[in-house]
Amino acid sequence: MNAPVLNPPPRRYTAEDIFYLIDTGLIDRSARFELIDGVLIPMSPKGRHHEVMRERIATWLKQPWAQAFNTLQEHTLQLADGLMLEPDFVVYDATRLIADANLTGPDLRLVIEVADSSLAYDLNTKAPLYAQQGVQEYWVIDAVRRSVRIHRTAVGADWKYVQNVPAGGAVEALCAPGTLFHLT
Repeated sequence: MNAPVLNPPPRRYTAEDIFYLIDTGLIDRSARFELIDGVLIPMSPKGRHHEVMRERIATWLKQPWAQAFNTLQEHTLQLADGLMLEPDFVVYDATRLIADANLTGPDLRLVIEVADSSLAYDLNTKAPLYAQQGVQEYWVIDAVRRSVRIHRTAVGADWKYVQNVPAGGAVEALCAPGTLFHLT
């Protein structure tokens, strides 16, 4: 009787592995992916709705209220050894510099994901990951419907406060009371 052939489980990558593969040219620096639980997840191309909404958010983040914060667009966050995410926007205190150390979840005052074709992924996969890492507030903006789901107060892998704001509404970030982003 022949012994069964066992297939080993796929290798889980670490962030260090990924940086090595990029540095050696085995992964193209322009490749779009995220690393979740050691698995590379390819990112879909950005559509027109996505880029129109990103432009609107970038303009909002240039208003005077934002001077108290640093903001980054499409910054790779290494939040754990097997977790690398690339949100559309991150907002953190201006006194915190990434030159000093990698950003951690508690450093992040607001994380914004713009979803065109990735809505389910951003809501179901990434929301619990951001909560686990202690992000203070997480918005998923549906660029097609122009609505947003707000997540606040992380408790483990869940959010204590989740609210849907429909198109035409306005959203106020916890870190910037009185400053509204209009969903028009």
